[in-house]
Amino acid sequence: MIILENISTAEVIQGEELELFIDDETQIGEVYLDGDLVFQHLESMNEDHLERALYTEFKVLTEVVDIH
Repeated sequence: MIILENISTAEVIQGEELELFIDDETQIGEVYLDGDLVFQHLESMNEDHLERALYTEFKVLTEVVDIH
């Protein structure tokens, strides 16, 4: 499980799959959690840049689920 907590608002979003997408023409980066758009960043050059921007806005936590 992935938990995103917005640093400024304390809003918490939970999901299973985090996807990063960058439009090469507009350089707008988008982050999706379970298919839902949760974050956008203008002028994203690459996924590393987008990921750093995400970490300035959100605390990103991953939780390991014990299957035993």
